Amino acid sequence: MNRNDRTPLELTELSLESVAKVFNFLENVLKDYLLEIDTFETELQKYSLLEQYFICEYGSIYYSKQKINSLLKSRSFNGYEDFQINFIEENADNFIKGVEGMRESLKKLAKNHKRKYGDFTIFKLPDGFIEKPIDFRLPLYFAVEDARDFEKRLGNKLKTKSDFKQEVYTILGDILQEEDIQLFFDNSFAYSTNPYPIMLLYLTINKKTEFKKKMLQLYTSYSNYYLRGKSQYENYYIEYHSNLAEQIKNKKIKKTVLNSEGLLVDTGEFIELTEPRSHFYPKIKDKEDKQKFIRELKLFRLPEITKEDFAKILYNSFVHIREGYFEDIIENPELSLEQYLKQVSTESIRN
Repeated sequence: MNRNDRTPLELTELSLESVAKVFNFLENVLKDYLLEIDTFETELQKYSLLEQYFICEYGSIYYSKQKINSLLKSRSFNGYEDFQINFIEENADNFIKGVEGMRESLKKLAKNHKRKYGDFTIFKLPDGFIEKPIDFRLPLYFAVEDARDFEKRLGNKLKTKSDFKQEVYTILGDILQEEDIQLFFDNSFAYSTNPYPIMLLYLTINKKTEFKKKMLQLYTSYSNYYLRGKSQYENYYIEYHSNLAEQIKNKKIKKTVLNSEGLLVDTGEFIELTEPRSHFYPKIKDKEDKQKFIRELKLFRLPEITKEDFAKILYNSFVHIREGYFEDIIENPELSLEQYLKQVSTESIRN
């Protein structure tokens, strides 16, 4: 039994006014918000830590899947329009999953605070603090114009998203359930067919030492994947534009067309760069112009991915990372999220 297990949280620790606020809010969650989890999360930030915990504690009971199904079957939604009932039914699953995750996180925070300070009278978050996801994913695709030809010329196969995804499952398989790994993958990595919005997940771990070891493995695996893709992407465009510069200089441009897969195909034909057409191309008369043209291809330079970037995806997915920030800004309201992520990058992604 850890220290938090011996720290109880009682509803009577709230004033009567706060208890009324908790249950009035829970009533509004159904009546006004129709169990819409994003609105719930935003409005929840207006309450104290202990109030937030009990809102989630009783919200997970009053609006459990079983309770909602029972209410729907008993036709208890008198005064609701059909579209409102449909919204409630559609929102119920996401609502209960979100609330249960927040409940466990808030319980831990509240118990830590009570154990450290004895009560909640001095608890205060910085003004305007709202927990929200960081709008960031790590890229998994490098869209070159004729990837297959480029791959063939290099003489080796690019590691695909599927290859990397399998590595993620292998690395995290003994600390997370499969469904949680899938949630983490979709929430953390950008790929062309990813349909999901970035959100706060409530993934939990048992041992921080093991977690740090796994995150270092995952960061190393991703870095290798990204650097290889980045290099091939940039080299492709340097080669492509080097050839284009030579064609402009010789006033003959290769004719290419898009195939059904959206890849550029060389037709083997050339287009004469007439005077009217030349206005759409840069002026390249000699080798110096050509080198200048290639050096200015900043558009095709991909950014470096740092440990601080990796820390952003951990913040979005793992509840203990966000709990750390929550606790640190109580102690130091001036602490920025960027400063905290730098701290995470050195503490959570190492041996």
